[in-house]
Amino acid sequence: MKKFLLIPFLATTLTLLLTGREILAQSEPVQSRQIASPEQKMIDEVLYDYHAGKYNNFLKKVDDEHREAEKKWKNNDLLEQRKKLSSMIHDYGIDKADAFKQKIAALHHARDQELIEIALNHPNERISREVRDMIFFCPSKHEEESIAFIHNLGTKFKGDGVTPIENKLIQIDTEFWLKSLSLEIASTQNKMDEETFQKRYLVLQIEKIKQMSEACKGDLVEGKIKSLVDTASTVLPKVYASASTRKHLTALGKDKTAPQTPAEKELQAIMVKYLEKEEVLTQKFFPSS
Repeated sequence: MKKFLLIPFLATTLTLLLTGREILAQSEPVQSRQIASPEQKMIDEVLYDYHAGKYNNFLKKVDDEHREAEKKWKNNDLLEQRKKLSSMIHDYGIDKADAFKQKIAALHHARDQELIEIALNHPNERISREVRDMIFFCPSKHEEESIAFIHNLGTKFKGDGVTPIENKLIQIDTEFWLKSLSLEIASTQNKMDEETFQKRYLVLQIEKIKQMSEACKGDLVEGKIKSLVDTASTVLPKVYASASTRKHLTALGKDKTAPQTPAEKELQAIMVKYLEKEEVLTQKFFPSS
């Protein structure tokens, strides 16, 4: 894959490192009125079923298919793309990435202010509750560090870690990245409905962090890394809920899904405006030519 085709992946990677600690003045009264959104109820259901072993057959099937694909070298092209992405992030350098993140954070803060205003104007809609949950998800400093650590593993290739345990975690992340891509392909081929896809995708993320936690057991593992992984495991449901809402809003903004309510139509207009601004900013920092 040519370098310019990987630019969007790089921009997305750097953008996702921002966990959005913008706290609006009206957060407390809104939070006091919140009830569990349908999305949160789905996450709770998946967590319950996962711990009850109801997804064991699914996980075994995915693992068998992954091992078979590995034997036949079917993932080589995807692994090459990941290797290039890892190299690009290193090549661009920390200073440039930090400058981009500062600019994009300010842009997202302005966007979220407009999104929450729409949510407040439509308090009884499902999407409004999910937008409030997303924007008011404010992890602690250690939780932010944990989220960033896990996400950074996804920008690395095997051997990029500075310690044996980090390389093991990169290996686990890569495996579940490939499994998640296979699930997405199956979804685009209409082999499952959207709800089934969302639940199974979440199950893969839960299993990934579980395996990472298990890999960090033992006296030889650095305490800081174990603490980051364990904390990330605890905060995963909230991270997933926030990311799912942002994904839906982005799909609205890119006209990949149609608005179903007046609130979604207004949210779509906001997303279109800010996605255009984000694209301009991305091209400024990471020109494709």
